[in-house]
Order: sequence, then structure tokens, then C-alpha cells
Amino acid sequence: MATTKVTNQPRSAVEAQTITASTTATLSNLTRAIYVGTAGNLSVKFSSGGSTITFSNVSNGYHPLQVEVVNGTTTADGVIALF
Repeated sequence: MATTKVTNQPRSAVEAQTITASTTATLSNLTRAIYVGTAGNLSVKFSSGGSTITFSNVSNGYHPLQVEVVNGTTTADGVIALF
């Protein structure tokens, strides 16, 4: 379970983890952001409250999401978790 909380930290990411499509990834830390290389759906579990949501047709680029899980139902490709 992810335990590091990222709040009001002005510095950029210091670590990254590639997320393999169709594999649920429980992350070692909460993310600062998620990078999407190729547009698609992005299914994540948020750290606060533990709700899971699917963002439909997420464009490529950086998304400021603090999540602890990227679900295997994600169809976006080239997904990278930034810590």
C-alpha cells in the first residue's frame, strides 16, 4: 500500500515507474503525476478515500494525479508513474 503523501512540493519528479498495459500496478509511493504516451482510457485508484475511476479518452501528456494504483483496464499506452 502506498504511504508517501505528496502535498505542496514544488520540485519535479525524482523517480519513475513504467506501467505495463493490462497489468494492475500497485505503486510503491503515491504519484506526483502520470505521463500518458498514447491516448486511451486511464483507470486509477486514488490515495484519498480509495475510490477507483476511469478517465475516458485521456490525451497524451502529463496529468497531475496522486494515485496508488493504475488498473489493468487502462487502455492508454506508454504510461509512466512519476514520483
